[in-house]
Amino acid sequence: MEDLLQRLEKHIKNLLDQHNQLKQSNVQLNQGKFLLTREKELLVDKQKKAFVQIEALVSKLKALGKMP
Repeated sequence: MEDLLQRLEKHIKNLLDQHNQLKQSNVQLNQGKFLLTREKELLVDKQKKAFVQIEALVSKLKALGKMP
C-alpha cells in the first residue's frame, strides 16, 4: 500500500512540475505574441507612411511631366 502511495505522490509531483512548465511556457508565448503584434503594428504604420510618400512623389513626377 505504501508503494502505491509513493508512486501516486511521485506522479502528482510530476504532474505539478509539468503544469508549472506549461504555465511558464504559456506566459512566454503570450509575451512573444504581444511583442509580435506590436511589431506588426509598427511595420504597418511604416508601410502606410511609405505608401503616402510614394504617392506624393508619383504625383509630383506626373505634375513635372505635364509641364510644357
